[in-house]
Amino acid sequence: MNEKRDFVVGMLVGSAIGAAVALLYAPQAGDETRGLIKQKAGEAKDKAGELATTAKDEASNVASTISSSVSEKASTVREKAGTVRESAAGMVDQVKSTAQDLVDRGRSLVETKKDQVAAAVDAGKQAYQEKRAELVADVQDDIDAPSAATNSSGAASTA
Repeated sequence: MNEKRDFVVGMLVGSAIGAAVALLYAPQAGDETRGLIKQKAGEAKDKAGELATTAKDEASNVASTISSSVSEKASTVREKAGTVRESAAGMVDQVKSTAQDLVDRGRSLVETKKDQVAAAVDAGKQAYQEKRAELVADVQDDIDAPSAATNSSGAASTA
């Protein structure tokens, strides 16, 4: 775009300079030359005005295109950010749910193991008490047996 504009401006300036030089060296009267210079200057002014208007229109079109493109890109970025935010929120909820499930399963496992340990301790206490009672009974039998044997042998010897 810049190269095209520079070329057109250079062409106009070159044409104006060439026309001015041609008029100065032309074999005409001074009044005629001045009139021709005025005419050519007016034409150059009109052409410059047209070029300025065209450049202004082109710049306006380019600015409008860029503005709409930027708006579209900003909208796309906002949509993508919203999608990412929603996806992240979903993942966070899923992680929370999974973590809560794991915590609940852990608590349940701890409670089960606690109940099993309590049952094992109770069984151990009961087994201890039964064995103790059995041993106490055996000891008592052992204590009673010699004295019964002594009593029965002493009664037998006296008789």
